[in-house]
Amino acid sequence: MYILSAILALSAVVAARTGSSIVVNTSPDPFYLWVVPDATGAPIGNRITVVAGGAWTEPLHVGRFGNSSSTTGVAIKVSKSIEGLYTSAPLQILAYALAGDRVWYNLDAVNGAPFQGQKVRVTSEGAPTIEWPHGEDGGDVTRDNAADKDIVLVVSGKV
Repeated sequence: MYILSAILALSAVVAARTGSSIVVNTSPDPFYLWVVPDATGAPIGNRITVVAGGAWTEPLHVGRFGNSSSTTGVAIKVSKSIEGLYTSAPLQILAYALAGDRVWYNLDAVNGAPFQGQKVRVTSEGAPTIEWPHGEDGGDVTRDNAADKDIVLVVSGKV
């Protein structure tokens, strides 16, 4: 019984050390996201709808490539198009990688800027903000923070 209690207590401590990835939609329109291990051929998560005024969250985690023990980063791919991941629609990508007690993250866009004319920002307590004031690529900016801090992507309405 003591061993089980110790394992559960340790699990709670480990879980408490990891922040979350959070996507907030303060725009008037829904958008869609997919969580993808940042590796070619890796399985893609189900499409998630983030309604206007809504949010989505999950604990930060290491990306896995199939059933192997190989790890990779995670890409949260966001589109205004319901099938945007599969149709070459513009995608906003919040990517992160856990490395020990740190998390490294950046913001990117492919196939255009899905939130052009809207404010897009990424915040994490104690780290500088990544901000695209008009939804357009602000250049390659990578940040890092303690792995127990949340990473928050906020998409706002028209500016």
